Amino acid sequence: MARTIAEIQNEILSEKDKQSSLSGLTDSKAAIWKLWINIVATAIWVHEKIVEKNALISRPHTLNWYREQALNFHYGISLDPDSSNGISLIWKEGAYQFDTTGLTDTEIENSKIIKHCAVSEIDLETVLKPKKEIEEIFSDYFHNKVGVVFIKVATVTDDKISRIDVPNELFAFKEYIAKIKDAGNQVYITSDQGDNLKLSLNVYIDPLSIFINPKDIGYYQLKSLNRDLKPEELIKLEEYETALEAEPLDPRNGSLILKNEEFPVLNAIKDHLKNIEFNGAFVKTYLVDAIQKAEGIKIPILTKIETAWATNPSDEPKALADVTKIEYFIPNAGYFDMDLFQVEINYIPYTFYRDKQ
Repeated sequence: MARTIAEIQNEILSEKDKQSSLSGLTDSKAAIWKLWINIVATAIWVHEKIVEKNALISRPHTLNWYREQALNFHYGISLDPDSSNGISLIWKEGAYQFDTTGLTDTEIENSKIIKHCAVSEIDLETVLKPKKEIEEIFSDYFHNKVGVVFIKVATVTDDKISRIDVPNELFAFKEYIAKIKDAGNQVYITSDQGDNLKLSLNVYIDPLSIFINPKDIGYYQLKSLNRDLKPEELIKLEEYETALEAEPLDPRNGSLILKNEEFPVLNAIKDHLKNIEFNGAFVKTYLVDAIQKAEGIKIPILTKIETAWATNPSDEPKALADVTKIEYFIPNAGYFDMDLFQVEINYIPYTFYRDKQ
């Protein structure tokens, strides 16, 4: 913040008192040297005000700046300051700003359609070839180069992250970014359907707190084997699957005995996925840790992870790709579609303690 004229004058006077050669100056109110101090102090004050203003309007447009502008976007604006539309985009103090005079806090918040945003800088090849295979994040550190500002945005519908599917909303947002961005910068904006995710788990549970129908235990145990089944095991599995056509697995399997509406494993998975920040990484270890903390869970084993990049509703869904060997990855849309989320769980009673008896 620029100093006041009085502050600058006091600093000059303080420095003057340190100079013995100036001690003989007349201390009169009309002294010419006091007039010069006032003139110089005023000139310095004007200079500092100009520098301060230039610093304010010359703020570097970092990636975080683009994110702030996206989250502050108001849908349904006018470029006419005198518009009766309620919200106008005006040029003020060296930058574009929204004028929301006369609107309530609720009206202002409702006009902000961008609820989630992630901004990164990637090379042009990534934009031209967006359908490459899913990779570990580590490889991106060597791949990403300066080139294009990549903005992923999403809104919230029914308390869930979702793409901006109203055509004019995304178009208006793109026009807004085109207007405020730095000259010469290339900006690529997407808002996609959430990625598909399918998880397969073997979960050893405490049979004293989690319900499991005894008739289903054999089936779960065979399905959980991580090896080629023996001939007699294959026959037994076929018998189970035939029996399931007549009598499916008990829907209460995996629920708490005292609360059949509570499913600890499923709830832990859903809560974990919802709490991953937008455009954050899905990390296998973190998911297992979250499940391990659930009530009645002894050993959670994540056996398979399948995912598919986002497709628009009008497109054919992509086949799920096995990414079990990848420790962590970022969904292409920035989030997973919880309506398409799938999970297969083999519940197995934890009875190893008997071996020690």
